[in-house]
Amino acid sequence: MRKSTKFILAAGFVGLAAAGGSALTGSGLTNNAGASQFVGGTVTQGVTGATLASVAYTFGDPGANTAIHSAVLTFGADADGKTVAIAFTGGNAVAFTCTAVEVTGHTSTCTTAGADVTGATSAAITVS
Repeated sequence: MRKSTKFILAAGFVGLAAAGGSALTGSGLTNNAGASQFVGGTVTQGVTGATLASVAYTFGDPGANTAIHSAVLTFGADADGKTVAIAFTGGNAVAFTCTAVEVTGHTSTCTTAGADVTGATSAAITVS
């Protein structure tokens, strides 16, 4: 192979490496979410007394999603008619009231009568 061909191939590989390197760095992506935002965060759920199938949160500040206003809890059939309590830890202390688990749909809705909870890190759910 001639030296000029080797040089062109080497320059081509360098160009590909540079293009690939800049494409893989994800330029323009930043993490601007503040510490109080729920975006990308998690709330760890623990349940006692029944089988929890899912939790769906609704927020008191649509769009920002930083304040939990209610939670719809879906259980297995073993919880039908039972009483539910939920307590969040982390953030501000807010009391929630939950409905009894419905036989149709196996759900309980927990809502706050006052301020929404912000900064929650975990939820303890008790079914009795």
